[in-house]
Amino acid sequence: MTGQVDVAATPDTPWYATAPDAVARALAVDPPQGLSDEQVAERLGRDGPNELPASPPTPGWRRFVDEYRSYMQLILLGAAIVAILIQEWSTVVILLALTVLNAVLGLRQQGKAQDAMAALQSMTEATARVRRAGGTEATIPASGLVAGDVVLLSAGDQVPADGRIVAASALQIDESALTGESVPAGKDALTLPPDPVGPGDQADMVFMNTLVTHGSGTVVVTATGARTEVGKISGMLAGDERHKSPLARQLDRLTLYIVGAAGLTMLVMFVLGRIRGEDWDALFLSAVSLAIAAIPEALPTVSQAILSRGSLELADQQAIVKDLPSVETLGFVSAINSDKTGTLTLNQMTAVEVVDPGDRYTVSGSGYELAGRIHHAAGSSDRIDDAILPFVMANDATLVDDAVVGDPTEGALLVLAFKAGLDVEETRQRAPRLATLPFDPTYKLMATFHRLTDASGREVVRCYVKGAAPAVVARAADIAEWTDEPQRRMGESGLRVMAAATRDLDVADFQPDRDLLEYVRDLQVTSLVGMVDPPRKESIAAVAGATDAQIRVRMVTGDDVITGAAVARQVGIHGEAMLGADFAALPESERLRRIDDIGVLGRVAPEHKVLLARTLQAKGDVVAMTGDGVNDAPAIKAADIGIAVGSGTEVAKESGRMILSNDNFATIVFAVEQGRKIFDNLLKYIRFVLVLLVVFVLTFLGATLFNIADGAPFTPIQVLWVHFVINASFGFALGFDAQSPGLMTRAPRRRGQSITDRAVVVTVVLTGLLISVGLLGLIVLGQERLDGLDAGRSIAFTSFAFCLIVAAFECRSETGTAFSRAALDSRVFNRVVIAQFVLAILATQTDVLRTILGTTRLTFAETLWALVPALVLLGLWELGKLLARRRA
Repeated sequence: MTGQVDVAATPDTPWYATAPDAVARALAVDPPQGLSDEQVAERLGRDGPNELPASPPTPGWRRFVDEYRSYMQLILLGAAIVAILIQEWSTVVILLALTVLNAVLGLRQQGKAQDAMAALQSMTEATARVRRAGGTEATIPASGLVAGDVVLLSAGDQVPADGRIVAASALQIDESALTGESVPAGKDALTLPPDPVGPGDQADMVFMNTLVTHGSGTVVVTATGARTEVGKISGMLAGDERHKSPLARQLDRLTLYIVGAAGLTMLVMFVLGRIRGEDWDALFLSAVSLAIAAIPEALPTVSQAILSRGSLELADQQAIVKDLPSVETLGFVSAINSDKTGTLTLNQMTAVEVVDPGDRYTVSGSGYELAGRIHHAAGSSDRIDDAILPFVMANDATLVDDAVVGDPTEGALLVLAFKAGLDVEETRQRAPRLATLPFDPTYKLMATFHRLTDASGREVVRCYVKGAAPAVVARAADIAEWTDEPQRRMGESGLRVMAAATRDLDVADFQPDRDLLEYVRDLQVTSLVGMVDPPRKESIAAVAGATDAQIRVRMVTGDDVITGAAVARQVGIHGEAMLGADFAALPESERLRRIDDIGVLGRVAPEHKVLLARTLQAKGDVVAMTGDGVNDAPAIKAADIGIAVGSGTEVAKESGRMILSNDNFATIVFAVEQGRKIFDNLLKYIRFVLVLLVVFVLTFLGATLFNIADGAPFTPIQVLWVHFVINASFGFALGFDAQSPGLMTRAPRRRGQSITDRAVVVTVVLTGLLISVGLLGLIVLGQERLDGLDAGRSIAFTSFAFCLIVAAFECRSETGTAFSRAALDSRVFNRVVIAQFVLAILATQTDVLRTILGTTRLTFAETLWALVPALVLLGLWELGKLLARRRA
């Protein structure tokens, strides 16, 4: 065939409903010959390489500029511009240096995440074995495939593109990355009806990025790059914008409130100043002092450092966070939608039960680990060798260093044989195969034939059969009624049921060249085996921990509802199980009403997972979505915190904000706990900062209204000292504080819940007012009764430091007392308290600090006056907490 064809077009019917010869005609290819070099070049030029579209990397300068998009960074820049106008150069340098430091911290974390991503990515180039140019076979880079290429697949290959199967021999493909199905799908070339079906039900198609586990096949490529099923899902990702973190949104709003309050205070300051005849220079200096005081310059830097430290702690536990805001988003998580296969479970089929005609046995151990044994009731036989022997003989898999080479189900059956005490290799060597009937999805079994001697000493050809229980039992010699109850019971428990059987044939009657399926009849069923992809041991404890933390865990899986519900029960996930399609068909109001009762969604498509995340977000939940497959990627990106497992697909990892390099659900719960701790510590610091800012604004406003210290209670350098020496120190101490008692038993913060609730606002305002009155009173005391204005400012400055020490203690808990052993449980915090107390004394007692800060030497009596507001504050704050505890 040499005719031209528009390879971007599709036939009138879907490819899976088109016969192989019609597919070949539509794509102008002769499968035995392959495409010519001219056809390949023309189609490659038209459609481009077989690669998923990748977003171009963001230039370094653009990422740096993006760090200046937060309100706090913009306000710091604005303050620096004002400082330039009045030529306060030291202030300019400090403010600009802060913005650069904040930007560098953000870029540094991005760089670490990118390095971790690079370490997780495969370093090998995908290849494909094709037939081209007159039937010549060659191995080429998968990126060079075009529609119409003839690809040859065998066990162990990764499917390089979407295609229609034209020939298959016992072909099985692991499509879990695309469909979520934990069991490999049987494939053949039989044409399907044109009824709409999802990828998981298209038995005559193969899909990019899936894995061949058994058999071989010949495929005509029907789609490459962005037109593949994987490519379509990647396209879904482009339309989903990232969400700003909850804390970032609230800090933006809080920043605007602070700026508004400071702006109003400045306006009052200018109006009253001009009325009193003050000159412009003095007013501008006071305005700059207030601007610096009212802007929490250290907050972005301290917050970035706290989040960065948290990301490092998460990385130590195999959780790699791509960006800093995601660390605090973890603290808000109230709903976790988890993929089943490989995240909650091991993604390793395991035999857990064996039933023979006379008894029932249970099997311990999980996955492909050889630890475990066969358990039996007293009085029954402890040997099941003959019952399970067909599972060993009709089996192409091997075990190498506790890893399965071949089909996962066959590997699990070999592990069962090992636990039963069989030497698999020796057993196989003693009975070489004469012939093999490969597994085929049409008859759902496999058979092998061996020359053996029966119990009477007669030579026979023994047929060993294994396969799906209904298919094997249907070929039994007699009705195997003993299999009915175990099949029903294990099926209802979500187990996959396999059956083993034998038949002895006369040597003279056996012809290995005949249709071997004809011999697979009149079988003697020897055993049934129940298999499951077992839950991770850590998953059960992790789900329980999440439940205790009032976080709702739901399972979303490509498996059927029965299997999903069974695993959900084992790990402790409660709620109704329903099909993803049924969930999507519900009216929006009904989905919102029923969502709290749903625990499992089965047979989900990518859009169903996204819909689940959107529904929970509409209910006010902060949603985490975990997964590993291509089909998980859209929901991973749509969630507030998308979590991809490290062994998953690159598409999933690119979509996630966090990557689990150990693929363990328990790490998610640990990450949420760390997120809560980090956010709780940030709240401690934010409460502290708010007290400081309210004190500054009220003190400047009070000084202006009552004409105290010419409206400038503190100088710019004193304001900067408070922000960067006192505030920043306590910021790190509070940010790295120990975890608050009972943190993981509290309800998660709801979406949109303010960080400044009524209790916090009342506490901050009353505290700020009390401190402001005390500081202004000390300035007046110094000005009128002591050594003048400079002495008054120095006493007030020292007192401010003492008050902030008290505030730091009290801000560690909204209701807990500072007079407890727990209040002294942080060495870092205690050291900062001691250091700040010493600095507060030295600020007025050493020549160096007096020169820098513009303070005067205080007498012992004046220092005692500075302690008065702090002691009053401590007493009143403790009284308020006592009343709050009694009300609670």
